[in-house]
Amino acid sequence: MATASSDEKPLLLNASGDFSHLKTVSYKGRFLYSKYNPLRTVVSVIERTTLLPGSLLIICSPCLWYGFSELLSALPEGCTLIALEAERELFALARQQQPSEAQEVRLFHTDDSAGIDRFLREAAEHGSIKRAVQLDFSAGAQLQQDSYRRITAAAQEIIATFWTNRITLVRMGRLFAKNIFQNAVRLGSDAQLADIAHCVGRPIIVCGAGESLDSTPLPSDGSAYIIAVDVALAQLLARNVPVNAAVSLEGQSVIEKAYIGAKSLLDGRNDFTFFADISSRPSVAGKLPGNTVWFASAYTQAGWLNRLRQSGLVKEYCEPLGSVGLAATYIALELRRDSSVPVYVTGLDFCYSAGLTHAKETPAHKARLGTSGRLQPAENFAAAFAPGTMPCTDKRNKTMVTSRILMSYARHFAQRFSGTAGLYDAGFCGIPLGLPQKPLPHGMPGRDRLQHRDDVTQALAELAGRVLSDRKERCAAFYAEEKRVLLCIQSLLSEGDKSPQRDAGLTLSEQLRGLLAPREYLYLHFPDGYRLSLEAAFLKRVRAETDFFLKQIAIGTSGRT
Repeated sequence: MATASSDEKPLLLNASGDFSHLKTVSYKGRFLYSKYNPLRTVVSVIERTTLLPGSLLIICSPCLWYGFSELLSALPEGCTLIALEAERELFALARQQQPSEAQEVRLFHTDDSAGIDRFLREAAEHGSIKRAVQLDFSAGAQLQQDSYRRITAAAQEIIATFWTNRITLVRMGRLFAKNIFQNAVRLGSDAQLADIAHCVGRPIIVCGAGESLDSTPLPSDGSAYIIAVDVALAQLLARNVPVNAAVSLEGQSVIEKAYIGAKSLLDGRNDFTFFADISSRPSVAGKLPGNTVWFASAYTQAGWLNRLRQSGLVKEYCEPLGSVGLAATYIALELRRDSSVPVYVTGLDFCYSAGLTHAKETPAHKARLGTSGRLQPAENFAAAFAPGTMPCTDKRNKTMVTSRILMSYARHFAQRFSGTAGLYDAGFCGIPLGLPQKPLPHGMPGRDRLQHRDDVTQALAELAGRVLSDRKERCAAFYAEEKRVLLCIQSLLSEGDKSPQRDAGLTLSEQLRGLLAPREYLYLHFPDGYRLSLEAAFLKRVRAETDFFLKQIAIGTSGRT
């Protein structure tokens, strides 16, 4: 019993032979270092590992920190170090033995998931880390191999997500900011999702554009509140489905094709609601009959987006959802009165059969029909073999086709909405979403149907003039302040210390940093725009962007989109 107890405590022992001046550790019935040459194994690990610049090195079970000096001498530029220990006793030992040269290395117990996650994200957001490398500094790493592998995999995913998001911002960040500047004027007169939350008392059906939509029997008697994603709207209207709302998330011009013919089919429908993201295509909002209601997804963490909320112009942000299907589901859950109101999703397949990527009558299907002929069939078989596609198994155990991006949307949907009370999957095919399968309701009693028929329309009518009056002033103040600051930045960058906008209490660099730091829209889309730089080449590009965004302010204040 005494032996078992001593094995639970790390025991420091002298090594043998020529290395007797070094220690080894006995723990849980094993030596964590060789008792003949404690340095040999860890130095061999370092020598065998290809250390590249921009690496996050994860030191697992450092114990006595042998090999750390050798690691520092071999360390290339731009690397970050983190140390992990899964055993409580070894964690205390590593903290006690941490040498002065390693004092700047953060040592975490693996149970501190929040601290590790925060450190990894901050390291990734610095912009210099491109990969994660695991280094086992003792045999203690073998005691909890799964924990270390899981954290290393999480680090790889965080780094990959950062760079994926950076690529998206480089490609789309300027467009998102442009759309927000043009849409902001509407925030002063239109309602936002938070203004009308929890107003729908009848079942809600969210309709995506996947092929399962074709076989879903949708009610036509008004017994349910039907929300269509942008590309499914025209298809549902052509089927004479009484669509109550549509959701727009896409910011590019290609989405305008989804609304061709929708205006005439909605003619006279004052009870129709168009839910638009503040970064969505400005020319779409307001073109359909009925009301426009705005919601805001934070496409990135940025100070200028926080200022929109602090000023009261944006009531609240939702997390970036990526897919319009996820956004429509989020809106449905916000609209329902409480969790007793069921929400059904259909057409959110995130996969497709070979040859059929979308439901019939959607823009993609119509485009294929319009170009089909003897040499090109209407079926889009090429999409099943495009780069990045892969087979998957759907709810029916049938082999379907998906892609990395569609699979990521499905995973995000399951992570975000799985376990939500009253949320059901009514689609017959598609990737499992982590929701209970349940068919659509056949109808509600007539009295309840009449009671809830105009739920959103009624909420908007009650809102008119009561909440929106002060937002126009906030909107005007936002545009005026941004215009003033952009003109000030232009003057400072062009005239330097001779600028009439100079603040004598600050250096030129301090004044520029104070103005530019909370206006990331000027540089966030630069390839190196993940952090502000005051180098001349960077500021020249910022100067060019001020002209572009002054133009967007002029467009926004004029109401032209």
